[in-house]
Amino acid sequence: MIGEATSSGGGGKDDSPAAVSGKKNKKPNHSRFTQQELPACKPILTPGWVITSFIVVGVVFIPIGLASLYASEHVVEIVERYDKDCIPPDYRNNSLHYIQTSDTDKNCTMTINVPKHMKSPVFIYYELDNFYQNHRR
Repeated sequence: MIGEATSSGGGGKDDSPAAVSGKKNKKPNHSRFTQQELPACKPILTPGWVITSFIVVGVVFIPIGLASLYASEHVVEIVERYDKDCIPPDYRNNSLHYIQTSDTDKNCTMTINVPKHMKSPVFIYYELDNFYQNHRR
C-alpha cells in the first residue's frame, strides 16, 4: 500500500522519508473506518414494505391518539378575566394610577361558577397575556 513504512531486514531501522526527516506522518491509517467503507444497512423500499410499515405504525399510534382524545374530553377549562371587575369604579378610567398607587387596597374576591363536575385533584393555572419574562427594558 502507498505510504506504508518498510524496514529493510536487519536492525529495525526505519528508512521511510518521514522517519529520516524527523517529522511525523500526518496521513491517516488506511483502514475501512478512516476510508468510510464500513458496512451499512441499505434496505430496498418496495411498495409492499412501505405499505406494511405504514399499517404497523397506524396500528400502534391510532389507539394512543384515541386514548388522548378521550382523556382531553374530560378536561374542564374556565377562563375568567378580572382586570375590569377588580378595579374600583373610581379608577376605571385610569387603571394605571390604581395599580401604581399604594393608598388603595388591591384585594379582589370573585365567584366562579363551574358548569361541569370536576374530579380531584383540581389544578388552577394563571395566565398572563402580553408579558414576557425575559424582556428587560
